[in-house]
Amino acid sequence: MLPRINVHGVALACVVLSGCARTTIDNDPTLHPPVAKGAAPAVAGETVVRDLSRYDFLTAYPKRFIEQKVAFGASCDMSARSADKGVEADAKLLRKLFNDAKSPEDFASSLQGEFELVQVAVNAGVPSGVLSGKDGMLTGYATPEVLVRSKPDERFRFPIVGDIRKSHPELIDKPRRELIASPAVRESAIAWVDDPLAWALIETNGSARLTFEDSGVEKGKSRRSIVISRVATNGKPWTSIGRWLANRGLVDSSTYTFADVAREAGAHPDKTEAAALDNERVVFFAVVSEAAFPPPIGVSGGGLMAGYSCAADQSIYPAGSVLVVVERDGQAGVLRPARFLFVHDAGGAIAGPGRVDAYFGEGTDALLKAGQARTPVEIFRLRRR
Repeated sequence: MLPRINVHGVALACVVLSGCARTTIDNDPTLHPPVAKGAAPAVAGETVVRDLSRYDFLTAYPKRFIEQKVAFGASCDMSARSADKGVEADAKLLRKLFNDAKSPEDFASSLQGEFELVQVAVNAGVPSGVLSGKDGMLTGYATPEVLVRSKPDERFRFPIVGDIRKSHPELIDKPRRELIASPAVRESAIAWVDDPLAWALIETNGSARLTFEDSGVEKGKSRRSIVISRVATNGKPWTSIGRWLANRGLVDSSTYTFADVAREAGAHPDKTEAAALDNERVVFFAVVSEAAFPPPIGVSGGGLMAGYSCAADQSIYPAGSVLVVVERDGQAGVLRPARFLFVHDAGGAIAGPGRVDAYFGEGTDALLKAGQARTPVEIFRLRRR
């Protein structure tokens, strides 16, 4: 179990070890993995698996709770709105099989006759660390709830930067320290945070529910709350607090966990602030509607679905793609459980066919679970035969 950090009384688990993906309304290119001009696609080929009985699809059927069935159906419907016709057809067929199935066994059997699994490899010349579908890694992200203030003061010194692309285009490519020192940027801040680790958490996960500590002070009134989602970045490199600490020998670079990061952050708040400021990438946010929060990338029709939506590289898995992930390690002779995930999101840190970031939902419990998620998996795209 990861430790909790309290941001003004709100317990949070932080996924700050590496840059997670998050959502957008204006789908700015800086939220997607970088692609060099003229570069070849980061795929060398694909392996097709037609015998789906090699995996346990009974576990993928959302049979336990009505909430799971509703979320699964809504995820299929959202993917069916993809601009990719193949993805649209895949999602509609999966929805039909789900609706028609009389039991988990019936559902698993129907998949065998209609779908195949496609696993993507990578080119030999892609950047170091880009994983193939066979050597994939599943991580998680979630939406934090944080207390903030509307104006800065001695405590609340870290701005959540608004969307300045149109109002101040001359500033959008500045590094963090220079950008947040600008009076124009400070005036455009949506809110102010007093904890650099929480500040990093909001930017890492890319969406948040903000409750204003300096509102609702009158008797009988509740505090004002808004939801935000990221819309762009300044395009600079991302450096996590965990990596910053590891580079300075404060945590073990090969074994550190969030527990180590949180412990060092508590023991050395000055170093945590320096780490947050040395991260040159700044995320720009906008206030969004509750009705479709957190908003997806590439598809429409609702917000991300906890347990089913995920972020993946949409240059490889088109928006809405249905993915099947299975753990790499399993007992000999035992079918490995399969899990459905739907590509409803993207992010600059989620690159290549072997990286998938699952959305865990909103609040403390979701953040705790997301902070623990780091599973070696094989990743497949579900495709009609």
